[in-house]
Amino acid sequence: MTNKFKILITAVVSILVINSCYDKNETLSILPINYANNIAYVKFINTYAASNPSTVSPASGPSVNVYVNGAKINAAPLGYGGSFPLSPAYTAVTPGLAINIKVILNRTNNTPVAGDTISNKNYDLGINSYTTFYIADTTPNPTPLNPYVVPIQELINNAPVGYFRARFVNMIPSTDTLEVFSKRLNAVIFSGQLYKNATPMVELPTFITSDTLQLRKVSAPATVLGTINGFFPTSARVYTVYCTGNITGTPRARVLTSFTNR
Repeated sequence: MTNKFKILITAVVSILVINSCYDKNETLSILPINYANNIAYVKFINTYAASNPSTVSPASGPSVNVYVNGAKINAAPLGYGGSFPLSPAYTAVTPGLAINIKVILNRTNNTPVAGDTISNKNYDLGINSYTTFYIADTTPNPTPLNPYVVPIQELINNAPVGYFRARFVNMIPSTDTLEVFSKRLNAVIFSGQLYKNATPMVELPTFITSDTLQLRKVSAPATVLGTINGFFPTSARVYTVYCTGNITGTPRARVLTSFTNR
């Protein structure tokens, strides 16, 4: 595929990728896949917790622009903790076997200089695929080939009525294994994950009242590192729960948050 790449509209997710890991005979509220759309869906989240690389002084971490096959897709620079586009939207792009994605440091004059490109790699983005790209630190647990970007493909299908599906992504740079505990269920609902790793999708019943989710170290479950208060998932929806910050809480506070995939 050439770099004559057409960026399509930023769209709220309206097409579903069916996850083959679920029983095909299971009764689900499934939206049909429309292959005529010829679209892949992408989202970018800046979870890079370190202060450098940065083009500002004092350093506050990279604010970046994202280019897909040479075309800039974000209007405002994407700073730490930011997401493009905002949930539940994804950006729709033309699919292909070698879609080039670059992450480049933002400068106030919008003129990149040598060394500003912190990630430059081709990705296989299939028709009707959903992928979230997490901008991350190189260490620990460096991502093979391209350590600054962690692509996580999201094979999404509707949960049954009365249930929701969710997964957990650990984006706190440390050697600790982190898990998520539900106070309402009094159980770990997302198993322990190392940095840059994600759990499989889990399916849970929706709640009559909201839940509190707690981020914990597997090695020290009595210590709560972060919380989501008032977590109230909607029937048949799909969510991603993820954490950001530094494990010590400085300079970036530990945050447990979520977004809607579907």
